[in-house]
Amino acid sequence: MAFPCPTCKNPLGLTLEFIIKNPLCVCPHCKTSFNFTVNEDIIKIYKQTMSEIEKIKRQYKGTVKFS
Repeated sequence: MAFPCPTCKNPLGLTLEFIIKNPLCVCPHCKTSFNFTVNEDIIKIYKQTMSEIEKIKRQYKGTVKFS
């Protein structure tokens, strides 16, 4: 489910990866600005988790379908 803009209620289509890389963004519909800046520890945990997920995907590539 897409995260909606709290102001105009239109879906923003943001992913965690996008928010981590671009913590300051603007709604393309109503131009409301957002600040998703998070603690460096959270970013570190996110990157470690994504690395583990990619490792599992590589391990089971060809036998399991990930969507």
